[in-house]
Amino acid sequence: MEHFFGQQWKDQGIYHLIKLFDRPLVMDRSLLAAALCFWSSATNTMNLRFGMMTPTVLDMAPLFGLSPLGVEVNVDLIAPEAEGSFKAAWPTVAKLAGSKAKNMLNYSSFNGNFGMEDNADDDSISPLGKVEHTAFLLYWLCKFVFYTQANKVTLEFTHLVDYLAQGGRLALGPFLLGHIYRTLHDVVTDGMKPKHGGPLWAFQFWLQAYFPELGRAVNIAETEPLANAFARAPKKHNASTSCYKFFYELPERTGSQFRVCLAQLYPLFLTQTSP
Repeated sequence: MEHFFGQQWKDQGIYHLIKLFDRPLVMDRSLLAAALCFWSSATNTMNLRFGMMTPTVLDMAPLFGLSPLGVEVNVDLIAPEAEGSFKAAWPTVAKLAGSKAKNMLNYSSFNGNFGMEDNADDDSISPLGKVEHTAFLLYWLCKFVFYTQANKVTLEFTHLVDYLAQGGRLALGPFLLGHIYRTLHDVVTDGMKPKHGGPLWAFQFWLQAYFPELGRAVNIAETEPLANAFARAPKKHNASTSCYKFFYELPERTGSQFRVCLAQLYPLFLTQTSP
């Protein structure tokens, strides 16, 4: 897919978030468990000794490369049902599959039906079908970005991926942030049970950015988001009690520690000043 659509992804600001999942992301259960003890679902903030902290829309840019600008993601977002759109193709696919249509949404079946394979004989890439790009984006959003609890592709995001596949630029930063808040609310209000889906991985990267004392040194490039650097870094295993003690006793954050994301050089618009 990158061979055909890499430049389009870069223009849309989703390239680095797609590449983030090239390697398995390791959940830091100790860090998350301790941090969630200080999360308030009433204010969507971590309530610490010195005050409140929370992920913001602006954090989504240096962390994941997602701009706050673009077309708003909401129920009114409708992409034209152009040839190759998944929304237009799915009714026909479901009709042909009959009773097997629902099983086609399981990740393995979905990938088998819509995935693209390289040609092992001459190392060339096979031609794309009309809906493969859209199907790839849907698979990526459901399995990796929003980690849907149903453990299968959901058609909830078809209008969104159709818009992306047609080259539209979406304000995915606020959209991801809303899902982060929703996920944290669900976990905290349901007795910290780990059964919930959602982008907990994104909250973990935010914690690693703002509380580097709990991680290891990270080599941060000027041409990629923070999360991609954190994903490559060696993992530091802290006990839950150590993480909890750190948050409980944390007396303050300096101005520079509050401006971690604003100080990054990627994306470039963070370094631009208003006239």
